[in-house]
Amino acid sequence: MSNIEPHAGPQTAFLSSEADIAIYGGQAGGGKSWALLAEASRNVDDPGYGAVIFRRTSPQITSEGGLWDESMKLYPEAGGSPKRHTLDWRFESGANIGFRHLQHSTDVLAWQGAQIPMIGFDELTHFDESQFWYMLSRNRSTCGVPPYVRATTNPVPEDDPIGGWVRRFIAWWINPDTGFAIAERSGVLRWFVRIGGEMHWADSKQALFDRFGETDEIRPMSVTFIPAKLSDNPAMMLADPTYKSKLLALPEVERQRLAEGNWNARAQSGMFFKVGKIEVIDAFPVGLRFCRGWDLAATDGAGDFTVGGKVARDQEGRFYICDIVRGQWEANYRDDMIKQTASLDGACTQRLPQDPAAAGKSEAQRMVRMLAGHHVKALPVSGDKQTRATGLASQVNAGNVKMIRADWNHGLLSRLDAFPTEGVPDDEIDALSDAFQELASKKPLMVGMSSKTIETSKPDEMKSFDPITVDNEGQPKTGKRLMVGI
Repeated sequence: MSNIEPHAGPQTAFLSSEADIAIYGGQAGGGKSWALLAEASRNVDDPGYGAVIFRRTSPQITSEGGLWDESMKLYPEAGGSPKRHTLDWRFESGANIGFRHLQHSTDVLAWQGAQIPMIGFDELTHFDESQFWYMLSRNRSTCGVPPYVRATTNPVPEDDPIGGWVRRFIAWWINPDTGFAIAERSGVLRWFVRIGGEMHWADSKQALFDRFGETDEIRPMSVTFIPAKLSDNPAMMLADPTYKSKLLALPEVERQRLAEGNWNARAQSGMFFKVGKIEVIDAFPVGLRFCRGWDLAATDGAGDFTVGGKVARDQEGRFYICDIVRGQWEANYRDDMIKQTASLDGACTQRLPQDPAAAGKSEAQRMVRMLAGHHVKALPVSGDKQTRATGLASQVNAGNVKMIRADWNHGLLSRLDAFPTEGVPDDEIDALSDAFQELASKKPLMVGMSSKTIETSKPDEMKSFDPITVDNEGQPKTGKRLMVGI
């Protein structure tokens, strides 16, 4: 029988918490997702038990090293059998743990009438507040296991448009001036009732009963927050001794959040891209791979810009900003400019954004056909602009990005320096970020489909979107019990 135990400290505190809702968050690499997976397996000996762990999108579940991959290391030890086509684990007792996504705010309506004894949210700040409260109403149990919620998260400030509600929800555990967790409050339970959308807090359940009366409508719930630090996860530090240095190399605001666990860190002008580290050069080396990312608009002389940003990567992993095409063009002339630019680019991948809606997929297919003869990829855009730009900014701030001397240099540098200031155009950043992501990603899996090819990092990701490319040339262990010490 195999013993797999949490690390002493926050992991153990999270797994031993008696709170109805326990949130485990802070620095990246603190072992949060592992703890969430381990918690979900606690009651798999109960035949009526079920748990669902949510991520915002399906690719976040199935991506390399994501929740599904991590569950393959844990759940076979508890006698679980994976069902990859549904992203479920079935256990010997009949218990089930499933992984699901809530990409759109209205996806929660598919869970109407559901009873889920244990609900998990991985990266809680990725979810809308309305999604959380709706799913909390589905947190019910008839199997004998009291219903409860567990969540992990990284920090965002309270004015974040999506996840800022989490910062407000756990405000009692966070120092308002510094943005860091208050150590002596870690794991301490507080109680709340939510009436008409308004939160009422107290230090005990009885205090809320005394204030509002003990009725069927007044059911106080307990909450706690436990901060996570990279140093609390020696397994991660042993497996990747360079991980901390990678976090420290992030853009300033992301470094403060992910390396330090600061809930007050906000992106400000001059902090995200340290443009002084971009070396301007007069010629490129040979042997580069090229990609031009496009950010599309369809306005003539006003409004947003259509931008094509060309990026290259050499064999040593250095990146080069090669060219910017930028204009306010109506749709037909925009298409002419894109075709002309692709012809001039030569051996260069053209990466187009794909809206997830049906009309967006049709438009992406049209543009792929328009660029027949070129290597084209149309991929969904996910994440906010800052998240999408983080990879490129990390390389810029590490001095690993160079730029060819051209008349567009000053405009680009000023907009990079101002990012993410509201009102300053960021079309170039979106285009360059997508091109960078294409060049930085691992070689994709190729799945042949007649004369076309679908490219994706994992086959299951095709269930969530249909990336389009055209290039005519181109045993888990079983039988052991997971023992979680708490």
